[in-house]
Amino acid sequence: MKLINLSQILLALTAIAAGANLHARNIAQYNTIPLPHEVEAMPGRPFIMGADVKIAAGQGLENEARFMADYLSSGLRGFSTGDIELRADLEDSNPEAYTINIDGDRVVINGASAAGVFYGVQTLRKSLPSRLDADGTVELPAVRIYDRPRFAYRGMHLDVARHFFGVDDVKTYIDMIALHGGNTLHMHLTDDQGWRVEISKYPLLTQIGSHRDGTIVGRTGPEYDNIPVDGFYTRDQIADIIAYAAERHIQVIPEIDLPSHMVAALASYPELGCTGGPYEVWQRWGIKEDVLCPGKDATMQFITDVLDEVMDMFPAPYIHIGGDECPKTRWKECPDCQARIKELGLVEKEGVSPEAQLQGYVTAHACDVVRRHGKSAIGWDEVLECQVPDDAIVMSWHGVTGATEGTKRGHRVILTPSQYCYFDYFQSPDGPDEPFAVGGLTSVEKVYSLEPCPPEMPDSHKSLVMGVQANLWTEYIKTFDHVQYNVLPRMAALAEVQWVEPDKKDYENFRSRVPHIMSAYDAAGYNYAKHIGDVKVHYETDRDLHALMMTCTALPGYDIRYTLDGSEPTVGSQLYTGPVALDRDCIVKVNTFHGDGIPGRAVCDTLGINALTFGKVSLVNEPYYVYAFQGAPQLVDGLRGTKYFRTGRWLGFSVKDVDATVELDSPATLSTVTFNTVVKPEDALADAESAEVYGSSDGHTFELLASQTYEPDDPKADHHISGHTLTFEPRTLKKLRIVIRPVKKLPADHPQGGWPALLFIDELQAR
Repeated sequence: MKLINLSQILLALTAIAAGANLHARNIAQYNTIPLPHEVEAMPGRPFIMGADVKIAAGQGLENEARFMADYLSSGLRGFSTGDIELRADLEDSNPEAYTINIDGDRVVINGASAAGVFYGVQTLRKSLPSRLDADGTVELPAVRIYDRPRFAYRGMHLDVARHFFGVDDVKTYIDMIALHGGNTLHMHLTDDQGWRVEISKYPLLTQIGSHRDGTIVGRTGPEYDNIPVDGFYTRDQIADIIAYAAERHIQVIPEIDLPSHMVAALASYPELGCTGGPYEVWQRWGIKEDVLCPGKDATMQFITDVLDEVMDMFPAPYIHIGGDECPKTRWKECPDCQARIKELGLVEKEGVSPEAQLQGYVTAHACDVVRRHGKSAIGWDEVLECQVPDDAIVMSWHGVTGATEGTKRGHRVILTPSQYCYFDYFQSPDGPDEPFAVGGLTSVEKVYSLEPCPPEMPDSHKSLVMGVQANLWTEYIKTFDHVQYNVLPRMAALAEVQWVEPDKKDYENFRSRVPHIMSAYDAAGYNYAKHIGDVKVHYETDRDLHALMMTCTALPGYDIRYTLDGSEPTVGSQLYTGPVALDRDCIVKVNTFHGDGIPGRAVCDTLGINALTFGKVSLVNEPYYVYAFQGAPQLVDGLRGTKYFRTGRWLGFSVKDVDATVELDSPATLSTVTFNTVVKPEDALADAESAEVYGSSDGHTFELLASQTYEPDDPKADHHISGHTLTFEPRTLKKLRIVIRPVKKLPADHPQGGWPALLFIDELQAR
């Protein structure tokens, strides 16, 4: 065995706030992120770690020993009474499994492979406290740890096409993945806005396609910033990134998104498009109608050549071929594409157009190229619409539906559902206080709540679920600091989804462990969001008390204080000691206070208790999946939304009517129904087109009580809430049906002209 002497040991990570007294004595804790599968305290003396500790590395584990030495590299004084031994002879069916056994004489990390040893090193690293007393040694209590990841594929995605990030940034991103137990980096290398990888046979892809003249300001413009965006990776740089990742047991999967999202390639080689151009590297976001022309043999050869070169560069067993968001407009008009359709004998079949089948032809061709290299192709879940080959892997981003359908057809699947795993979404409802984002709301808690094998998936299909990945699209992310902010600490929640068995997951327990890993972020100089430290306020309907029961939680060591009149809480405000019954309209503000009296960030909620608050609500049409949040009950939960529509207080609908029926808790005499909408033209949020209220006194027969039609929005209107009241003669009712119709198509002078509007509804109220 090779011995590595540690002259100094840096303890890079902290334990949780609840264990602060232990930290004063320099005692390690083993409740890391991700949480190990089994942690068993053992009798006997602790291991005392000091400056002369030696790492004994088994054959082939020099790499892992170097990481241990680097992670424990400076800061401790004192002496050790034992050694750290790294071995890789653990017999386990999971190749990434490991054990850690600690007693008074030594620490033994044993893996089923070198990768398992690496994860054991990470867990030991993350068990150590960050602050040391004058003694300078660390006490590691005797313990037996057994651990293995739930999923074999544990990925993070990075879009380097929209905004480019250099090699050093990518390496830092890889270190972040390693810290969280991930094993895959998915690099989105090409898109309409930039081509970022050198292809020897097509040099113009980087000479022309890696540069754009500027970027649209905001989501829809009309201004452009005129700031050039450049950058691509040479073959040597790709090799450097791959080697760096491999040392950390991380595979790098490239994505060449085709046949759509190819405008940068068309700008470089316009003959590959249906119209021949001219094209320019796109400065806007969204879906461009210009795509590769599969009717031309040169295009199919281009796909072959590019994939051949990329697979030669990337040794991973997978390559991502895109397949998403492909308009067929050009193909319908292109004589070459129509000739190809005729040649292939493609006709409309079971509602699938010839053009959609033509995409299947492109996908099958790409899969054939990949297969010849002994690799597997991954495609976004749209590939299920075009007869994708059986051996293709489906990456499901439209919720979990694509994964469920993919496994039903026998495909292996990777889950990246946007409402849980899109880290370019807002992570807090703080509106203008948050960095600009594409939309949506994906909190740490939302990420943590993902179950990759949902109940509707048959048990026999669950073995086809390879794992989970989070995606970071960078349309609005220009700097690496912003990348880190959007990813951390959501990556910690993702790590537990990827690693921990569902019966061992507990969000509040996880939340108490987050300060532990935040110290790692601090030690590494990472920029991260701190919302998880805010007080968490939850409301539950109590129909017996006719009240909302407010419960609050905070990290250990913090007092919680609240007011009910909208005033800011102070150290003298009401102390929260348990659930609070709220049975009237009020403005709740809650905040935390540490021992020094310094407040955290206040949470504010407006409660509107009314006849519908305690009713049972059902919807004919489901909300738009990105803004479904908790579903129908949110419409009558007594909580009013602010104009920041991503808070989870609103439900978003598109195209389909809001058609809600509420069964009142008891008959009530009513004469008004009110609701609010959010108007924000730049995000396609529009007011309702019309609304109707129907009432039932017997619970069965409904009659129209009131209706309204609303004027179209001013397309230049500022972001605001629009309130609506429908009035009718007082009636004693058992049920109400409320129908609110969205704008199906925004007018041409609207910033999102031609698109369907998003209709956001908050509390339905009746009085």
